[in-house]
Amino acid sequence: MEALKKMPAQDVTNLPTELVAEGATIIKLENQTQMAIAVQRPRDESRILSDSLKELDLYPSMAREAIYVKPVGKDDSGVVKTAEGLSIRAAESLGNRWSNSSYGTEIVSETDESATIASVFLDYQANTRHVTMATVSKFYKTRQGQIVRYAPDRFDTVLKANGSKLLREVILRSLPAGLKKEYETKARIILKKEPIAAQRTAVIERFVDLGVTEGQLETWKGKPIKEWKREDILDALGLVNAIRDGEASIESVFPKGNGKEPTIPGLKPTV
Repeated sequence: MEALKKMPAQDVTNLPTELVAEGATIIKLENQTQMAIAVQRPRDESRILSDSLKELDLYPSMAREAIYVKPVGKDDSGVVKTAEGLSIRAAESLGNRWSNSSYGTEIVSETDESATIASVFLDYQANTRHVTMATVSKFYKTRQGQIVRYAPDRFDTVLKANGSKLLREVILRSLPAGLKKEYETKARIILKKEPIAAQRTAVIERFVDLGVTEGQLETWKGKPIKEWKREDILDALGLVNAIRDGEASIESVFPKGNGKEPTIPGLKPTV
């Protein structure tokens, strides 16, 4: 995901009135242009669906990126429960094909303690808008219970991870359920056709890049990787996508380290 754009709303009042008015006029003209295009060239949903599914045929490796699986606690018997869905990569791919629309994430305000981010999806054809917002703290709690401030570069990573989650949410909330379901079903069909040995190698490589060892993966699943079945591999692919997208953290699934470092989604944990 690209760096979040910063819009310091508190500084707008200090700008010349003419400049503020000019900016508002430009935005209004852009919106009017987009809406005019939507009227002249309405979207073809059947073509969008066809092109989206064709993308997976042309680039089957995208199927490995399309689905996330994240742990969401345990049931009464101690079994880990998971949630599944389309990843930020899949959401962006579908969002880009959903013509006559636009989306993005920006920092809308910032204080010494936190930053507030917002993701917006504009549908110029339906004349609708979806917005999601979140406040991200600049502090984290260590395993010893201490409250510590993130280093600036670490906080940037945390902010981007939260921005990715918001963006995924707002895009998928704005798209038809049928489009999302057909895309996910197609991705799973492709994954089930891939040679299982190649999938094992791919998932191991991706976890190793994050600092997770084969031993940790085997402990997580409770059996050697060579004995993993198709469902185990798909769970692992979904989990690594969830970590990449900021939906889960490495340390929450593969505990290690001394607890002095914050849990930052997608970062290699400190040994």
